[in-house]
Amino acid sequence: MMKKSIIKTLAFGAIITLAFAACNDQWNEHYQVKSELNSTETLWDIISKKGELSEFADMLKRTGYDNLLQQNRYYTIWAPKNGFGYSEANDSLLQVEFVENHIADYRYNASGVLSENQVKMINGKYTYFEGAGDAYTFKGKKLVAKNIPAKNGVLHIIEGYAPFTANIWEQLAKVDSLSEINSFLKSFNVNYFDQEASVQGPIVNGQITYLDSVVTLRNEWFNRIGYLAREDSSYYMIAPTNKAWRQMYKKALTYFAYPSTKAGGDSLQRLNAATAMCRHLVFSRTINRLKVTDDPRTKDSLSSNWHQTRNAAYPNKVTFRYDEYKNLYNNLVEKDDLSNGTLFVTDTYNFDPIKCWHDTIKIEGEDFINIDGGSNVNTDIVTIPRDSVNLYRHISRGSYGVYAAKQSSGNPKLEISINKVLSAPYLVKCVFVPANILDRTAEPKQNTFNVQLKYVETDGKVKTLSMGSNITNWSDSCFNRLDTLVFIPQKTEEAHSYFRFPTNEYDLTGSEIGQTKLIITSSLKANNKVGDRTFRIDCIILEPIDEETFVEPINDEEGGDDEGEGGE
Repeated sequence: MMKKSIIKTLAFGAIITLAFAACNDQWNEHYQVKSELNSTETLWDIISKKGELSEFADMLKRTGYDNLLQQNRYYTIWAPKNGFGYSEANDSLLQVEFVENHIADYRYNASGVLSENQVKMINGKYTYFEGAGDAYTFKGKKLVAKNIPAKNGVLHIIEGYAPFTANIWEQLAKVDSLSEINSFLKSFNVNYFDQEASVQGPIVNGQITYLDSVVTLRNEWFNRIGYLAREDSSYYMIAPTNKAWRQMYKKALTYFAYPSTKAGGDSLQRLNAATAMCRHLVFSRTINRLKVTDDPRTKDSLSSNWHQTRNAAYPNKVTFRYDEYKNLYNNLVEKDDLSNGTLFVTDTYNFDPIKCWHDTIKIEGEDFINIDGGSNVNTDIVTIPRDSVNLYRHISRGSYGVYAAKQSSGNPKLEISINKVLSAPYLVKCVFVPANILDRTAEPKQNTFNVQLKYVETDGKVKTLSMGSNITNWSDSCFNRLDTLVFIPQKTEEAHSYFRFPTNEYDLTGSEIGQTKLIITSSLKANNKVGDRTFRIDCIILEPIDEETFVEPINDEEGGDDEGEGGE
């Protein structure tokens, strides 16, 4: 066994050695002088002497590539001969979009048959280099001279220049009407110098120099909505113009108001509003495979690529049905087919806040056990058997919380923390479960209780609002179904069944967290023998509503309505 193990180890070591040697061969090919080529002239020497390449040579000088092309690093260059008609005042753009769009690492000879042959340029773009015999093309441009050898590379001369094709990330900066969203997303840019990937040069004046400095762009939005700067990715993106952005941004700010006591509240408000607007603008073309044409409007549904947290394994996607996502393209002013997808520019922001950031808040009845309730309450969790298919389907997550008074004449009081409310309107609901949901022999009784809502005002003070007194559930004789009650604010200036929270709870810390609470207190008298002193709660729901389109529900009882359905 020992001998066999040694043989395996040696074999594995041989494989590693061969692989390392192969990598070294490629690396050496890139950085060592080739003895079989012209050993006396560099690529720059050849280009600078060719009068027909003088315009290209000037651009190489402007961007510093005249020096780089005299080093031992090995390149293939497709140089456009004079008269190509390209101009760019910005040297940075000239380097990325023109010079580096005509240069690739390693050797690419025009020989044999090249079919659907893609070359990665040093700006990251992929370009087709194809043809055979005397008919080779580079991005559709004819080669007028090929395979000119230099000691540090190969030179081809092409008729005209290879146009630069932007990716979605680059295109955002090129469309003037997208400056608002572009500025916001790009404000998260961080350029990171990758020392390990960079190629070290000679030490000058005690300082390390680099023949090849690798700088990586990092932006947390790449983890959130997609790697829009990658050439090997593919997306759809819907981008609102400045006009559309400003119109919705003004409205989005209202959802993220902070109390005046919150340090930096104004800045957080602006950040969260803009962040909310950008959540669901991007769609992966890999996930959203199209059935017929390359147009998302022909698909039955479209799912966004939003990740709530940076390291989320799966996106918190929102799925738009056809009747929803077809409206996302209303007032389309521009469609750009780009190197990593398609950008749709719209003159209105067509995303519904309730679908995209004004989320439903649900607190499961079993989740606030052992968190709230106080010393006068016994708590338990009841799980619906999976073979009770109908019940399991109607009970949220298949379980509910039970809160019973410890004394026979006691009244349980529940304080239920509510997190992540926005400064926006919600219907406040509670889904109750009857005692005979599993045991039909159990005697169902009514709960009678008071409800209060604690919330944070704009001045930072915690206020308490009555949401109904002596509310009862099970107002009819049908005791084997869920009862969803809407808790209605009492004694407010405007008589609505919903409540508009004046402040939101994003990015709160320390004692700021958990101040919003729903308090449910049993109000049975000590001698009451017919009422139920046990709460069975499936979930608390804060349902977002649009005040402009909201229609007040008709309640059977003050403070509640009997919908006969809850949970999901």
